[in-house]
Formats: sequence, structure tokens, C-alpha cells
Amino acid sequence: MDDAQRFKELVQAHLQAPEPECRWCFAIDLQRVKGNVIAQYSFPDAMLLHLSCPRCGGEFTFYAEGWEADYLKNLIFKLHPEFNRKIAQRLFREINNRVFVEYLDI
Repeated sequence: MDDAQRFKELVQAHLQAPEPECRWCFAIDLQRVKGNVIAQYSFPDAMLLHLSCPRCGGEFTFYAEGWEADYLKNLIFKLHPEFNRKIAQRLFREINNRVFVEYLDI
């Protein structure tokens, strides 16, 4: 395996880590260091973590898009009471996919 492939795999592992890793340590010397959560901010459509690094002392953020199906369903039923709190899976998937329309493959 060549250096470029090893680097690509290291970057992918860093990006896919189950817990956010320090972006500063990774950028400086490719060290993967799990961050410590300073604060967590939850929103209806995302979560933002404020982290610190035990190695370099730097701070960084991690943003994760996501929402609860029930949250979206409640909004749908508020706008469309005629659905009587029932929605077909296909229609729900279509609506769910449009929440972040910038990711649609159109």
C-alpha cells in the first residue's frame, strides 16, 4: 500500500470515528485524539458539540445533522390535520429526504 492510500485511509478513519477527534492534532501531526465534551447544544434538526483536546488543549466543534421521526411527523400533522395522524411510509420518506434539500440527488 502506498503513502497516498494510507493517508486516505487514515483520513477516512478520523472522519468516521465514533466519537469526534481533535482536528488540530490531526492537522498538525496526524494524531487521532478523542475530544472531551465541554457542552452539547441540541436543536430540532441538528446537534452541536463543543469539545476540548486532552493532548493539545485546543477546542473544536462537531456538527451532526439529524432529527427524530416523531418531531417531523408532528409538524406534518400540524400542517395537514386531514392525515388524521397517519402517513404512508413512502410519503414520509419523500418529506424526510427533503429536510436538507441541498443533499438531494437531482
